[in-house]
This record gives sequence, C-alpha cells and structure tokens, in this order.
Amino acid sequence: MPFWKDIPIHIMDFEGSVRTGIVEYGIVTLHCGEIVGAWTRLCAADAPIPQLDTQCHGLRDGDLVGALPVREDWVLFSGLRRTGLFCAHHAPTEHRLLKAVWPYPGAMPDHARPDAAAVNDWGPWIDTCRLASALGKQVADYKLASLISWFCLNKKLEQSASVYCSSSRRRYHCALYDAIASALLLRHLCSQLGNGRVSLEDLVRESMGCERHAERMQGELDLW
Repeated sequence: MPFWKDIPIHIMDFEGSVRTGIVEYGIVTLHCGEIVGAWTRLCAADAPIPQLDTQCHGLRDGDLVGALPVREDWVLFSGLRRTGLFCAHHAPTEHRLLKAVWPYPGAMPDHARPDAAAVNDWGPWIDTCRLASALGKQVADYKLASLISWFCLNKKLEQSASVYCSSSRRRYHCALYDAIASALLLRHLCSQLGNGRVSLEDLVRESMGCERHAERMQGELDLW
C-alpha cells in the first residue's frame, strides 16, 4: 500500500470558468514531502473575460494576448497524471474544468491501488478541502486562505511563493500561488492524519466521501 510520500502528487489550481475556460494554471509536484517541480502559464480564453472574473483573479483579455490555449499542454497534463495523482483545493472545480478540455486521458494507473486495473479518468483526486474537514477542526470556513492562516502556514507560503511565483502573481487567486498554498496545506494535513503515515488510498477515501468511494471500489469512472 503506497503512502502519500511514495508517489508524486500533482497539486493544481486553475483560474477561469466554464465560460472562459482555463486562463491560467499552476501546478506543484510534491514527492517525498517536498516540492520537486512547478509549472504555470497564462492561457488563451474561450470567451472575453467578464469584469467579475477579473476582480477575482486579476487577469484581463489584454494579459492573454499571444497566449496559447491550454489544450496545447496535453503532453504535460497527461504525463503528470501518468506518474501520480492529482490534487486540488475543492477538486470538483479543477476536475470539471480539466474535463472540459480533455474529457478522458486514456488508460492511466490507479496509483493509490497499484494492483487495480487502469482507469480512463483524471481521477481519483485528492481534495485538501475535504481532508481539512475530516480533521474535525472548528474553523470559520474551509477557504484556502483561511486554512493557511489557521494552520500558521503563511510564512512558509510566502517563502515558497518568492521562489516559484512572479512578483505580479504572488497572491491568492493566482494559480501557482494557490497551488503552492494547497501543497503546503496537503503536507500539513498528511502530518496530522494517521500520525503522518497516511496512505494514498486513505487520502482518496477522505477526499471522495463514503458513497463515491464505494463507487470507486466497484469500478465506476468519473472519479474526481
């Protein structure tokens, strides 16, 4: 049974919406508990960016001039999924946006269960929002910024962001910044769950909930 440090976990965050598509992605890979890789770029939008979206992520149509659509990065996303599991804070959002670009990735290993058959799915996902809830902490909310503050991870976040993020995209609702925050949160949660010896399958079960995990065990697809 692989534990969470044994297999790469690719933590990602997308800025965008169903209407505009993914306009920025940020990806951080954790392996052996450490950040070992990071990717980010702006992507061409499928539609003009609404003002309300700009107020959230800070990106305007002019910022995306010359950017390629995210679909050009199939090799990156499929390659990462082949090597490990995906993770996000509130994973259904990232799963939905990713499937809008590529509905299925082809046969992929189920890294949490090495003996299981391959799955034609981007999941199963690890969800740091659900994992935080599983700890039973009485926090005001489970927003990423709130959890980073609650677990006193702000300093580590700023230190890591200074290494990987551009100065203009070093805040919440910037894709790579949020991915780094989610990676630090995941590492902290894993240190709390199971005395630090939590398995990948435990993370998947807590991320999916009992009903969806039962479907997964029965071989159902669409395993966000």
